[in-house]
Amino acid sequence: MRVIPAIVILSAGLVASLAVSAQEKKAEEPKVVLPKDATAIVISYDPGAGGFIRKGEAPYLKIQADGSVTVTNLHTAVKKETKLTAKALDDLLRFILVEQKFLDLTEKKMTDAITAAAGKGPFIAVGGAGTSKVAVEANGKKHEVSFRAASAYTGAYPKVELVPQFVAIEKRLGDYARSVEKAK
Repeated sequence: MRVIPAIVILSAGLVASLAVSAQEKKAEEPKVVLPKDATAIVISYDPGAGGFIRKGEAPYLKIQADGSVTVTNLHTAVKKETKLTAKALDDLLRFILVEQKFLDLTEKKMTDAITAAAGKGPFIAVGGAGTSKVAVEANGKKHEVSFRAASAYTGAYPKVELVPQFVAIEKRLGDYARSVEKAK
């Protein structure tokens, strides 16, 4: 009885199938095209002042088409700079544009979703929260979304649509900016 070759053939077939599937998926993903100007800001993020006197200029995080990164501390105005690789910048843009569907997000759509969820209760009031702003320029388009206290609303209304996408983008950009600030 020759069982081992059958398993090997099934395993090889599965590996080949997964490889083809991954290649097809990659081919389906839209291409991210950056502006020709290397100094153009392709991603910016600002969490807003949130009830304190800001010393650092907005935005908190700026990423240029060439991968140059500037983070300006909100409280001290100290600037830190680094550079992303082309692949890291592409991965970040894909996360924002493809995975989180940033171009589908608007303040109005998110507000409408929260209003619909709040109609059923509970009702919340948010104080001391800043208005976050995320802006992206790629594929010949500029898109900017500002929203106040998105994570608070996501916590209060976990089934609300769109807002968690904005929160995921805020978190990824905020985490990255803080890592740049902590780097030596």
